[in-house]
Amino acid sequence: MVHLRFLVAATLLFCVFTGGVSPARAAHDPFPLYDCITPNVAFWRDIYGKYPSSQGVLHDKRNLGIIYEVLDIEGVWENGARERDRQRIERAKERYLEILNTLASGASPQSREEKRVAGLFGPQATPEDFRLAQDNIRFQSGQKDNFREGLIRSGSYLAEIKEIMASYGVPEDLAYLPHVESSFNYKAYSKFGAAGIWQFTESSGKQFNLDVDYAIDERRDPLKATHAAARMLRHNYEKLGTWPLAVTAYNHGINGMMRAKAAKGDYEKIFQEHESGLFKFASRNFYSEFLAAREVAKNYKLYFGSLPIEPPVNSKGVVLPNYALVSDLVKHLKVDLETFKGLNPALREPVYRGQKLIPKGYEVRVPQQGKAVRLADNIPQGILKEDQAQTTMYQVRQGDTAFSIAKEYGINATDLLRGNGLDEQAVICPGQNLRIPSPNERVVHLVASIKKKADSERVSVVIPVTSGEKMAVQGGKEPPALPVVKLQGAPVSPPPGQPLKAAAAPEAPVAQGPAKVAEPVVAKAKGAQCPSLNPATVLGNLGVEVSKKQGKSYGTIRVEAEETLGHYARWLGVRAWDLRRLNNLRYEQSLAVNQRVKIPLGKGSKQRFEAQRYEFHKEMVEDFFAAYRLVEGTRNYRVKQGDTIWSLCQNEFELPFWLIKKYNESVDFSQLKPGVRLVVPRVEAKS
Repeated sequence: MVHLRFLVAATLLFCVFTGGVSPARAAHDPFPLYDCITPNVAFWRDIYGKYPSSQGVLHDKRNLGIIYEVLDIEGVWENGARERDRQRIERAKERYLEILNTLASGASPQSREEKRVAGLFGPQATPEDFRLAQDNIRFQSGQKDNFREGLIRSGSYLAEIKEIMASYGVPEDLAYLPHVESSFNYKAYSKFGAAGIWQFTESSGKQFNLDVDYAIDERRDPLKATHAAARMLRHNYEKLGTWPLAVTAYNHGINGMMRAKAAKGDYEKIFQEHESGLFKFASRNFYSEFLAAREVAKNYKLYFGSLPIEPPVNSKGVVLPNYALVSDLVKHLKVDLETFKGLNPALREPVYRGQKLIPKGYEVRVPQQGKAVRLADNIPQGILKEDQAQTTMYQVRQGDTAFSIAKEYGINATDLLRGNGLDEQAVICPGQNLRIPSPNERVVHLVASIKKKADSERVSVVIPVTSGEKMAVQGGKEPPALPVVKLQGAPVSPPPGQPLKAAAAPEAPVAQGPAKVAEPVVAKAKGAQCPSLNPATVLGNLGVEVSKKQGKSYGTIRVEAEETLGHYARWLGVRAWDLRRLNNLRYEQSLAVNQRVKIPLGKGSKQRFEAQRYEFHKEMVEDFFAAYRLVEGTRNYRVKQGDTIWSLCQNEFELPFWLIKKYNESVDFSQLKPGVRLVVPRVEAKS
């Protein structure tokens, strides 16, 4: 291997004078394999087709041809395995850092390992090369088994995805890009809120016409999301002019790539020379990953042999003319709930819990065979509703009890608790936001079989139905009514900072009569902490303070984590520019947590705004904890000079800001100062 700097210079000259790719190859393939990225494509081809998740590669992140070692790891998240793998990787990095440090001092390699590492850099390597390499050691886990599963899953929609790509006039091979984004995992959800096989964020999904709210998330529908991905990729190509740049922009963002193109000109120079705070390893390698994934997927039998590729989904879409309760629709279609859920992944759990109706205009997908198509074309008016089910939110105050809140809204305390996923182990605390179930809801349990890998387990799906309505489940039998619990007793003050648990239904049989359960209370001391509060609980002041000026109503809110002016504008039905002008905000000025913002209010808009705001935060926590779980213990981090909460969340913690904020309620994140101690939870992915 030749000297690194000579290799970079020679490769750059080759790319400049030859175009970096043979003319014949470039002329026929919209996705050329430039010679200057060939080692990277080979690296990712091995990651996808050679190394399983029980192995990983310790390598140089700028020269992917330098591989220090292939490590055996556990490669799973459960039972502390991820932490053991982390420690194993760190020990290996430390060994190579010592070797590189010795070589960087100018000393000749002595040991067998020092000679082997020096040989990776070629005979002309200098101490400076070894010094630079100390900052570039990176570990990449293998993905062969995950890629294999993705290949099997891809059969369900790959043919349709290719057709959609072709319909937008973009290369159909872009259908292989989800192998890089999500391994065709239709339930994929990142820690920062990217969802579905195309990994759209909420903002990017809405930008390309995907509906995302508490009832529906079209990012999770592989076909609807593919339409959005095709629009985005075509937009990238129209702005940037080449598919390598358009694909890279899918990861890095169109604006960043336009700046890179303006500075460097073409893909090869951007790949080799472009440096910025955001254009890092992932962006630089994204196009190489795509080329490798495309090659492995197209020739999968060479890497995996024969695979049981899933057959294409055979379904038909029927547009729903109005809102409908999912239990009513499933009953009419005579389709079992799990089949319906599998065909309609865009519908969120609140729809299946009956808290929201299937939206008007939603394209319901039903099995192509059987009576379902005919029944879907003839939905009776009796099950259609004119309006969406509205959410009423209540923020718990000091001195509140489950009983007092329920009494205020004319509902049963047990329904209040269960409607918020609370049981006898739960707590209610000041600042907690609760959803108020409608008075005519009651809870039934629909038992469904869900297979997870080789195991089967019985799970309960909670579906509220209107009182007096019968629902055919489990052989047509109506489930028994749940016991009604009347919470009794006067509030009892807990020890400081220790709120009592909120009691729910008794364990005793109904025939014994309602149990007398001590009334749940909240901490009364101002600022009392709720140490046992479920992090999935929606906290924060989501209410609106109302005032009037010159006969017009205005509201004042305090900014919560993850909120933007765009959110407020959408919830109010106004332009973000109008909110900027109302609050004297500059165009580029971003909001800070706890900042006061003034909003215009029309008739009923206060309640709608509060409800949508609550649903936005509830959606975030529900989606996150559906994909991840907290593990025991936390770690501490002391803020350093130059840290921002955004850089810490992205690079140091790899966790969303809203979750960090829950563990650090007393910290002023608008003025994060060096030395501040932050508590960071430990999180792992669910299987």
